[in-house]
Amino acid sequence: MAITPPKNYRLYTGFGRDPDDDVNHLALDTLDALAGHLVFTKLPVSLVVVAQQQVAFEAAVTASRKGGSDRILLKNQAKQVLVDSLVQNALYCQGVARHDKDTLLTSGYEVINNNRASGPLDTPAIIAMFNNVTCELTVRGQGVVNGRMYKARSSTDGGKTWTEWVQFNGARLMVLAPTIPGTNYMVEFCAMGGSTIQSPWSNPVTIMST
Repeated sequence: MAITPPKNYRLYTGFGRDPDDDVNHLALDTLDALAGHLVFTKLPVSLVVVAQQQVAFEAAVTASRKGGSDRILLKNQAKQVLVDSLVQNALYCQGVARHDKDTLLTSGYEVINNNRASGPLDTPAIIAMFNNVTCELTVRGQGVVNGRMYKARSSTDGGKTWTEWVQFNGARLMVLAPTIPGTNYMVEFCAMGGSTIQSPWSNPVTIMST
């Protein structure tokens, strides 16, 4: 009987090309996910250092919005420092659990399947939703293996009719705007790709827009 080789998974490490806000939220996600982790216990860059770099980068991003080549240069330098640390930790996690998809998904990074065969995508999940910005809802989701684009939809009548929003590059941070204050929104999202074109829809979560 032929032995089926274990599947290989890798973590997405191309986030240095991603928008600043995506990198910042990835750092926050990994800080939350890896704190006290039972498997990933020997990170090459400590979470204390990553947290310091994340704070410095966030401050540099805020300063760069005032304009000026010097501020933009400092922001880019801070981003590169943070990205280098995130990549080092990602490669470590990948080396520890490259055959274990479920463990990799707990790292806070996005997981990619190295196997070429295309299959149905797993079901993503909403981790949390926030309404702390007026006329805006923020969705934090758990992505799926090989899901690089995500599509959100919302309903204001309990799921009878749905409105689709723009597609997002990742599930970590999806901002739905504009929304109507005082209105309850039921939100769910799916991943795009795989042999079925898109994944099943996630768990629905309802929240009021402020």
